[in-house]
Order: sequence, then C-alpha cells, then structure tokens
Amino acid sequence: MQMDLKADVVSLTDFARNTKQHAKELALGGRARILTQNGKASVVVLSLDAFEKMAQDAEDYRMDLRLRAALENYAKGDRGVTAKTVMSRLRKRAQNRRTAR
Repeated sequence: MQMDLKADVVSLTDFARNTKQHAKELALGGRARILTQNGKASVVVLSLDAFEKMAQDAEDYRMDLRLRAALENYAKGDRGVTAKTVMSRLRKRAQNRRTAR
C-alpha cells in the first residue's frame, strides 16, 4: 500500500474533530490513516474492509508457511501421525472434557 503523506497522516486532534469525514474517506478509499500525537506517529486507523483483507492475507500467509513446512518434512521422510492415532487423541481429549465437568 502506497502512502500519501499529505492525505494519510493526520493529527489525533484533527481526526477527533472530523471523525465522520475521516471515516467516510477511510471507507471509500480503503487506505489507512496514521494519527500523530505531539508530532509522532502513534496510531493507525483502517476501514473494516481494509482490516479484514489484511487479516485474511496474514492468515493465508500463515497457512502457506505451515503447508510449506509440512511438505518439507514429508520430503525428509516425516510422514506425521496416522489417522488412527489422531482419532485416539481426539477421543481421549473429548473424554477428559466430559469427566472434567
């Protein structure tokens, strides 16, 4: 995301005074606002759509890393655990939860 310092960096005071206008611009443009306090960047504000996209991109990246690691381990001969072992562990966990109540 390219930053436009004139449009994207505003003071916390300006944001508070013109919240509706900034919120409208955030929703339309999908760009983040950097809020400054005493001349220093202190807060980043995003539209809901921009936040959801960023969160989804982060989750996709995390899953890609997990898949890549699993494939590398598989190529090294680590075949993981059997379905029978996984099901046994799940049954044991469920049983422990039932008895803990």
